[in-house]
Amino acid sequence: MDVLCKAGGVVETKNTGYSRLALEHFARCFGTTVEDIPNDCRELIAKKDFRYRPLSASDRDDTIMRILKSIDSGSLSETGPAKKAAWEKGWSENLQNFVDKSFDLSELVPKYYRPGGILRLNRDFITALDPDFEFNFFQVLRLWLYRKYLKDVQSVFEFGCGPGHNLVALAAIYPEKKIHGLDWAAAARDLVSKIAEVRGYNMSGYLFDMFSPNENLIIPANSAAVTFGALEQLGRNHGAFLQFLLRKRPSLCLHVEPFAELYDDNNLLDYLAIKYQQKRNYLSGYLKRLRQLEHDGQIDIHRVQRLFFGNLNYEGWSFVLWSPKPKAG
Repeated sequence: MDVLCKAGGVVETKNTGYSRLALEHFARCFGTTVEDIPNDCRELIAKKDFRYRPLSASDRDDTIMRILKSIDSGSLSETGPAKKAAWEKGWSENLQNFVDKSFDLSELVPKYYRPGGILRLNRDFITALDPDFEFNFFQVLRLWLYRKYLKDVQSVFEFGCGPGHNLVALAAIYPEKKIHGLDWAAAARDLVSKIAEVRGYNMSGYLFDMFSPNENLIIPANSAAVTFGALEQLGRNHGAFLQFLLRKRPSLCLHVEPFAELYDDNNLLDYLAIKYQQKRNYLSGYLKRLRQLEHDGQIDIHRVQRLFFGNLNYEGWSFVLWSPKPKAG
């Protein structure tokens, strides 16, 4: 492939009209340095096709109109407890496919990763050559987060774990850790248990409702609590779960979520994301509450990182890392 130029981590390729995300761009997205990207992340970046191009001016206008019409259509469903049956049905389909296809781990990928389509990058719209561009980007991010922040904990609890694909990725690099997958859908619990049974992973599945946390759950010392798009589904009703974390005091809390507080409502694409997340009743006020808790001396926020990457409607891959302060005395 002929290289035309390289700037800011983006490689432009001659005669294709496409640019390609390079190692430097991932480092900048993650808020780190190239040297901080481990070898297996580098290999994954090199293996996947991260070529893309911006939309034309007319396509960009059409996309903005499409989003506006979608927001105003009244057809967008809202998150909340009423969606439990839909999640149960979705994870049941993953479980059935996993069993029917000889326990193929690729059947664990949630169906909400829709191949193709328009994505967001650096406050602009892009289209990618590889239809799995977004999921591939997420895999790089997830691997880097696991290597960077979870290497020293003994146990990991993923709340809202769904079909367990994040747990499998974790077990692949840390087979010695005790891994817990928690979800309010029985099918998700059963799927995690089936994965552990057929693959021999050190993981367990549990029923857990983030709207009404089970206080009997024990989180041992030196444990991490993680979420990937699970807080998203709580909307403004995240208080019970946050208080649960404050009481249980995991050593580390890592959330990869669409934090509305990171958008700029004076930017058009950000404003569209804000309106879309409001219409869907996605996570709202959680980061603001964490910042207040830090101000009050109850927690330490270690990192807040906006990646400036997402799907057509919003950015779901920003992350925050925090921990409760040690108890006095």
